[in-house]
Amino acid sequence: MIVLKNTAYLIVFVFGIYTINAQESSIHDKINLDMYDNFSKAYKTSDYNLFASIHSKEMIRVSGDGGSIKKVDQYLKGYQKRWSVPKKNPPSIDFRLLERVHSDSLVSDRGIYKVTYTSEDNQTTYSYGKFHVILKLEDGNWKITLDYDSNENKSITKTSFDNAFALSEYSKYCKN
Repeated sequence: MIVLKNTAYLIVFVFGIYTINAQESSIHDKINLDMYDNFSKAYKTSDYNLFASIHSKEMIRVSGDGGSIKKVDQYLKGYQKRWSVPKKNPPSIDFRLLERVHSDSLVSDRGIYKVTYTSEDNQTTYSYGKFHVILKLEDGNWKITLDYDSNENKSITKTSFDNAFALSEYSKYCKN
């Protein structure tokens, strides 16, 4: 009887841990899909509407390198203009994370991004930067409310990018 009781407790315990891990994974998957997958797709395809859809109407953009602060309309107009003429080889952007702190409706992500440029003669170059975004859950989707980035006086490199964690490794970068 004791063996059956202990087995039942073990099953409930294991199922509980599995359920908690699955819920935690689905939260991170949703954040990463709404923010990073859509951001990267919009960037690669020059899809202004998709890009605009991941930004809150209240978003503030801070460029540490440029020393500027922009409201969402001013920031998005720059991308609309940049993407109005299609490029043969549009750049792509990839993200890795250093830290995520989240609640049920807010996320703070710090990480490193890499932009890949391919010239007309197929030469590839990269640029790197550090970012900090604050996301807010709006109508069931994660939206950018604050976006800060800087290349930290060009000190952010491939090594910085490689040392950060892949988006799928949430257990390594999540702080709660």
